[in-house]
Amino acid sequence: MSEATIDEDVPLTSLSKGTHNDETFDPDDEPQDYRFIAAMGSNGKSTIPKRGEKDFEPHGTKHQESVLDASRQAMHDALDYTRSHGPKASVRAWYFGDGVQEPMSQRPGTDTQGGQEAEDEETVDILDPSIRGRGLDRDMTVMVESSKGTHFRTMGKTPLGTTSAKLWLLPEEALYLVERGNLDLWWPSRPLQAVRSQTGKYDLEEGAEDGVPLSLQAAYSLFIGEGEGLVSLETYQVYANLKRTGYVVSRAPPATIPSEETPRPQEPSPSLFSWLFGKIFASEPKTPAPYGPLVQPGLYRSYAKIYNQLSIIPVHKPSPIPSSDRPASHLEVTFHIWKPIRIPTFAKSNPGEPDFRIAVVSARDTSVPTLEEIAGLLESTPWDPPKKEWAGDVKSYQRLKHGFRNVILAVVDQGIISYLTMSEAAFGEERLYDRFDRVGGVRGGKRGGGNGGRGRGRGRGRGRGGKR
Repeated sequence: MSEATIDEDVPLTSLSKGTHNDETFDPDDEPQDYRFIAAMGSNGKSTIPKRGEKDFEPHGTKHQESVLDASRQAMHDALDYTRSHGPKASVRAWYFGDGVQEPMSQRPGTDTQGGQEAEDEETVDILDPSIRGRGLDRDMTVMVESSKGTHFRTMGKTPLGTTSAKLWLLPEEALYLVERGNLDLWWPSRPLQAVRSQTGKYDLEEGAEDGVPLSLQAAYSLFIGEGEGLVSLETYQVYANLKRTGYVVSRAPPATIPSEETPRPQEPSPSLFSWLFGKIFASEPKTPAPYGPLVQPGLYRSYAKIYNQLSIIPVHKPSPIPSSDRPASHLEVTFHIWKPIRIPTFAKSNPGEPDFRIAVVSARDTSVPTLEEIAGLLESTPWDPPKKEWAGDVKSYQRLKHGFRNVILAVVDQGIISYLTMSEAAFGEERLYDRFDRVGGVRGGKRGGGNGGRGRGRGRGRGRGGKR
């Protein structure tokens, strides 16, 4: 007898010995009433269940035990329900990954006439471009027979150079569709060329010789893991969460390491006049004295001169030119994300720049990243400065939040996902003191002092006493 069965068979009288006076008592741990599930399935109408009066203390009567048994049976019936695919909306897919044998005779251009029996016993790499077609990732191990439905508008990829091109899915895409009940996954018993030529119309009983249907548990065992054609559990949890939210999710290409041959963007060279003007009128940087105040005594008519003397710590200045010695980092961008509003015009062949870039991190296997690791992750992303419409004093928070490069960390801790934004912000470029030196700035505020402020001087307005 399993532990689940032992727990379910615990008599109700065992809970009557002062359970509610215990500090560790939690009402959520009590058995839940699942009879509303059976009621929803019997009449065919789906209604929101209402919370009723709860019996907090068992009294050991036959009525209470029968109610608990009926609730437990309703829960078992709901978990035992078999989801089926309709013949019109059913989409079948085939798994061609690790473990699937492909005879050598099925390679295009191979002669299958006499004398090839020994060669047929050997196998070939199904994921080779000469077998499937060009332009596919080696992680795409699931071939869809007929891509019907709106899901495939933003998922999957079609190979190049094949006569009958089929849609291929990544492991996270296939597992997500199987979990939703939109995909019927099969293990093939026939070669790839024979399966590829099928029309997509099949019967479960008549198509048994084509392969074996796979359950959701089998799909998890095939796709979850580390290696080629697999995806980690944390990565899939982030992918499924974003897809259920409505985003368009695509796996990010591997980051390219800049080399010496890679052309780098050049900064615009100044004109001859500006160069001469800067040489003549440029002031030498003043080194602060080793003792005494940072701000030298004197008469100052602008805040800029005061704050420039206080700026003794070097600040970070973002640059569009990535450094040649990029810090090594085990973090990398995992997914590119587009907002749901982009779906009507989204094209897999030309998706455009993503709205967000997400790096998946496991809280159990990864320590807190260092500054060098975060810098290496940010430098692997393209240059993305703040928008031009964010210029001005009012939009300083938006500029700092967006930064010049930004990545979202998806930290997964036992299924709980937390999203943290990391950006290359330029706090040194936000000179807040400059606004006080401008004509008509915010020096005086709305009341009192400053240019244009309304004072509270005497002589205007009506007094409460005296002559008018």
